[in-house]
Amino acid sequence: MELTVVQKEILQELINLYREKNRPIKGTEIALRLNRNPGTIRNQMQALRALDLVDGVPGPKGGYVPTSKAYRALGLGDEGEIIVPIYKDGKKVEGVKVVKIEFDTVSHEKYCSSKIHIEGDTKHFNIGDIIRVGPTYHNKIIINGRIIGRDDIHRILLIDVLGVSSIPNVKVGEVGIQKVYTLNPDNTLKEAAKLFAEKNISGAPVVDNDNLIGIISLHDIAENIENVDRKVKEVMNKNVLTIHKDEKIYDALKIMNKNNVGRLVIVDDNNKIVGIITRTDILKIISGKFPRSFHTQ
Repeated sequence: MELTVVQKEILQELINLYREKNRPIKGTEIALRLNRNPGTIRNQMQALRALDLVDGVPGPKGGYVPTSKAYRALGLGDEGEIIVPIYKDGKKVEGVKVVKIEFDTVSHEKYCSSKIHIEGDTKHFNIGDIIRVGPTYHNKIIINGRIIGRDDIHRILLIDVLGVSSIPNVKVGEVGIQKVYTLNPDNTLKEAAKLFAEKNISGAPVVDNDNLIGIISLHDIAENIENVDRKVKEVMNKNVLTIHKDEKIYDALKIMNKNNVGRLVIVDDNNKIVGIITRTDILKIISGKFPRSFHTQ
């Protein structure tokens, strides 16, 4: 593929900005970096999209993102290449990756179908197979479906969509609870229970001299209900799981699932508590219920 000098320059800057910001990049941002006219960038982006080197993301927070083909076109090899896996019967299909997803019957009242464009051999799949696509890189979209057609020439799988879920590309610091209620290690379980009832919370970090030393939950109190005069430090969980405020909610959910916990303490660069994120918070976001503070940013 032969690109012009201008196209290479624009594509490289798009990749640079995408790596820095990890979100769709607007044409005006590229124009500002390269000191070029925004109209020139817009025209070149149309050509790069036609070459399948960039994808457009619609909406007020949309823009452009480089495709895996863009990295190869600039001689970057597999650096930054995005692999979207596909699973059959719960097992990852090796040598196959998803390159494009199209929904083509979303308005049908009884079913929704999708075209899954892949790289690899479509003959790994048969009509009736149950597959799972994803998660995709940016918004962690996962699609479950049943194969109802196959185009071996164009390497397309046609599926009847059984379900779609997504975990938005949002930092935990943007959605975690900013007001954190803490307990002292010498507080009693009775005092902890009172705090939980007053603030309508189910758990709290335990802090000693501004240092995070543990976490206690309503479950911990319930297990010691016959002795509510015990100190918090006697029953708290000292193995506190934290997550940096700039990590994504997808990473938070993975940590929760791996460790079978329902909440994580959010910390900043100095390991100071800045919030708490719970499994319930994440499930609300997945269902589209973003916190008010996130919408106003």
